[in-house]
Amino acid sequence: MTIGVAVEGPSDRDFWDKVLHKHFRPVRFDVHNMKNRGALIREVPRLIETFRDLKYAAGFILVDRDDDLCLGAVLGLLPAHVQLQARQPVNERFLFVFVAVRGLESWFLADDQAIAAVLPKAAYSAPPETGELDPKEVIQRLWRQQYGRVAFNKIEFAKKMAPRFDPTRAMGYSVSFAYSWGRIVSRCRR
Repeated sequence: MTIGVAVEGPSDRDFWDKVLHKHFRPVRFDVHNMKNRGALIREVPRLIETFRDLKYAAGFILVDRDDDLCLGAVLGLLPAHVQLQARQPVNERFLFVFVAVRGLESWFLADDQAIAAVLPKAAYSAPPETGELDPKEVIQRLWRQQYGRVAFNKIEFAKKMAPRFDPTRAMGYSVSFAYSWGRIVSRCRR
């Protein structure tokens, strides 16, 4: 079984390519880096058709909520026919749109043990809901605790997080991650 996956950028691609393949070994994932959020949203209709043409079992779109007011606002950015596909009953659905509240970094912060392994000098404990944090600011602060004034490298950070990230731990600290991971698990194990 192959599943098409589209993400916003290179750090997202590096992270998801490792995490998905690690946790779902018999499943193949074709992860597409769309370079930015705008391009991802714009290209969703084409991506869905490509995934269908290739006879993939499903299409996953992973997008950050960023500054949109709610998850519905993110879905509202997609064409109407794509919104309908994303709202089909789960057992009939081909397209799954997963929205990281505030950004993928909030999902990283949901696994404080992985953060401790990657940034051992940084002091961090996951709050009850990482979607309430400003994740970019928190990660940059933790990065400075680890490396001082060295510029934050998002791609390297994602690569280091991926092998240490435990979805089961993260589910307890991010509602949006728990929802998304639950859907991924149910689709991949079908």
